[in-house]
Amino acid sequence: MGAVFTTETRISDREALDIIEYARKYRTDYGRIQRYVWHYIVNHHGVSNKAKLNTDIQQKFGVTKRTANSIIFDMSGRYKALKELKKTEQAQLKSKISFLDDKIKDMTLTVEAMSKRAALNTLSEKQIISYRNLKKKLYFKKQKLQKYKDKLSQLDKNIASDVYKLGFGSKRTFCKQYRLKENGYRSHRGWQKDYINKRDCNMFYLGSKDETRGNQMFQLSPLSDGTYQIKLRKDGRYVTDKTDRYAYGICSFKYMDDEIRDSITTGKHPISYRIKLRDKKVYLQAMIQLDTTAIPIVTTMCDGAIGLDFNDGHIDLSETDNKGNLIMTKQYKLHYHGTGTKAENEMRQVVSEIGKYALCKGKSIVKEDLSFMKKKARTDKGKGKQGKAYNRMIHTLDYARYEDCLQNMTTRYGIDIIGVHPAYTSQIAKQKYCNTKKIPIHSGAAFVIARRGQGFKDKLVV
Repeated sequence: MGAVFTTETRISDREALDIIEYARKYRTDYGRIQRYVWHYIVNHHGVSNKAKLNTDIQQKFGVTKRTANSIIFDMSGRYKALKELKKTEQAQLKSKISFLDDKIKDMTLTVEAMSKRAALNTLSEKQIISYRNLKKKLYFKKQKLQKYKDKLSQLDKNIASDVYKLGFGSKRTFCKQYRLKENGYRSHRGWQKDYINKRDCNMFYLGSKDETRGNQMFQLSPLSDGTYQIKLRKDGRYVTDKTDRYAYGICSFKYMDDEIRDSITTGKHPISYRIKLRDKKVYLQAMIQLDTTAIPIVTTMCDGAIGLDFNDGHIDLSETDNKGNLIMTKQYKLHYHGTGTKAENEMRQVVSEIGKYALCKGKSIVKEDLSFMKKKARTDKGKGKQGKAYNRMIHTLDYARYEDCLQNMTTRYGIDIIGVHPAYTSQIAKQKYCNTKKIPIHSGAAFVIARRGQGFKDKLVV
């Protein structure tokens, strides 16, 4: 069983100017090939004849067979991912429609009852205002329900026909052309330049186990100072003569450096690379496929456990001994949020620190088994400060990224990870442990989680 692990680093003009200049020149040509392949895949509902498509790309765009293969692989992956995403969206929409339909039925019964009382003039002035407001709410909820049903109908058609749309450059950026001044553009040309930069922003190089250093087109060579020399094979019209076939540069990785170095020197695993251009910055991603079955589990719960409680802005760790007693607590701050690179790198770094601590202690990690997908689908407008705060929490809590980082880290390090039911962990901690052990509630929740993973039962006293 193999799993793909991704790490990212920024490459600078000072160390990799040749690579960056080539990437900025080639990005538009590469993006054109990507869109061509994408339209082919959508029109044919997948790639039925890969060899024919590969030959067609080589002849039409003048690129190598390996480049064509990389783009076909990348676009096929996007197509499959989008296909699965639409199925998830379909399930969420059905859940939203069901929830909203039940709510409308309850509100309709209330409105009908109040309507009869209004006809008999038995409602007070306050009740009349409430009745009118409820009718407005019911109207808007019916509008919302119809909107969801229309969206689901279109989604059903797309899934049935296997036709999916992908906005290269994002729909948000594309729609900015209709409100140029509001989005800080003086002219349509300024928007177009920005849109093209966001649309043509990545180049993918597929690795293979039987190729030199795991990749024919893009290779890293380890240097004695801990960095790597980049050797990128140029493509298409950018190869002027035999002496100008390659672009060179220097880079380094803080995360997964050992795995990259081992894969390059031993040739055990293929390495794929992606160059990503974000505004004026250029990043390099390395994707390694590791055989996870060959990585032994090196932690146990014989001597205790490491419990984790994930919250918006921090991860709390509590360590226990073999009898479930608290040994220590620690809080890891998360300063960044959203989809940015800083948030992702920070999450990986924090999770890696937790993993190294668990390895040092030889203890397994216990986490909450959380999933907010159903809750997000069924959330209504929050009432009061608590309701609004709860809705904001479940929509901003970056649990998916935390879960991915945690799974990747434990797999790489050979750490056993156990998921437990999250019910009442904070309430139990507040009731039984926070005051007696003088610990904050989130550390207490992590302590309860660790004990639950060890098999100790802490019950909430009502």
